[in-house]
Amino acid sequence: MVKRLFLISLLILGLSILSWGSIKLVMAVHWSDYQVNGVYDKNGNLVSKGLKQYVDEYMHLNPDVKIEIQSVAFDDYLKKILITHMSGKSADVYLLYSLWGVQLVDSGILNVPPRYISEDVKKNYVESAIKGTTINNVIWGIPIEVDNYALVYNKKLLKEAGYSHPPKTWDELVEMAPKLIKKDNKGAVKQYGFAFLAGWDSAVVHPYLSLLYSCGGKMLAPGYKKCLLNSPEAIKALNEELRVFKNGGTDPSASVWNFAQGTVAMIIMAPWYESSLKIAFGDKFAETVGVAPIPYIDKPANVSYAWFTGVDSTCKHKKQAWKFLSWLCSEIQPNTKTTRLGDLMAETIGAIPPRIIDLKNHPKQLEDVYTRTFIKELKHSIPEPNVVQGAEIKTTLMNEIVKAWHGEQTAKQALEKATKKINEILSEYY
Repeated sequence: MVKRLFLISLLILGLSILSWGSIKLVMAVHWSDYQVNGVYDKNGNLVSKGLKQYVDEYMHLNPDVKIEIQSVAFDDYLKKILITHMSGKSADVYLLYSLWGVQLVDSGILNVPPRYISEDVKKNYVESAIKGTTINNVIWGIPIEVDNYALVYNKKLLKEAGYSHPPKTWDELVEMAPKLIKKDNKGAVKQYGFAFLAGWDSAVVHPYLSLLYSCGGKMLAPGYKKCLLNSPEAIKALNEELRVFKNGGTDPSASVWNFAQGTVAMIIMAPWYESSLKIAFGDKFAETVGVAPIPYIDKPANVSYAWFTGVDSTCKHKKQAWKFLSWLCSEIQPNTKTTRLGDLMAETIGAIPPRIIDLKNHPKQLEDVYTRTFIKELKHSIPEPNVVQGAEIKTTLMNEIVKAWHGEQTAKQALEKATKKINEILSEYY
């Protein structure tokens, strides 16, 4: 009998050893290499932590948990979430764009967080981030990033053209942009006064929505049953964009990405672009790059959006997944009074962390020459609506706006077409 009990004990011990590290979590992200792996200097020394260093730290503290980081291109991310969930091969943890939230909830993909997490979010995050994470009055994850928009401008190019400060109003921007254009001896544009970006829905739609809100307009009616993009305010906002094209301050070939090459004087951009600009301009960054509120039409306004992290409903280790996310995103480090995720956002990625304590305790990063304007402009930020088929609606609007940029249709024609198509989408769900 004693021998039998001894064998059973050995068996249990063996199973325990075999199960060590058996909790595996797959974390899907859309981030670029340096955001995942960290920033290193030319000698190979780690300068700023990436997600990997935090994951390694958690696995060291919790040797029974193995976390695999799975990188997915942003353009394929939503599609992959939907397909892998249906096929039973989904990741366990996601970083999610707020605009996708309704579709993912309606598809049954997301797991409702434990109460301790949702209560923490309600108490400790900025309002726009809470709204981005809330669908049908339920919080579905932990906010990790809140972004809005501002005018990013090249100080040197403005100074060369005789301007001591950026435009405050949209009229001023329309007037300045053509005077910042430079062409070569064959007439080809080598420097743009202002640049939009066709082909990326956010770069098209978010600046437009900022101008729409500046005009006092709205994209959707309350309850999301009707699109309002055929309103006088909406048409006015797009016509204001078209003025920059008609006045010769830009054309459809201009790209916001060329700002980093010093060939674009002004763009409307989000805070996370700072890291790329610091790499591009090096020690000339502070003397080259300026940030100001978006030039307004009638009143200051800009659009905001959020990202949050959530857990798949088919995850086999939901409790452990939320424990890890709470440690990464919510736990306050006693030495810094910040969260790990807040450090990652502020110090490496260059985005705005949405937890209030992180906004207070990253003064070096969040009050620098670039980011402080975005923080101040949060008070004028209106969250992008969480609506069913939000990505499809956004793409629909982008396509019609870009056609107007190319002169293929008027602002009114573009927005009437967009309104009709978006109303057809809304009618299926509301």
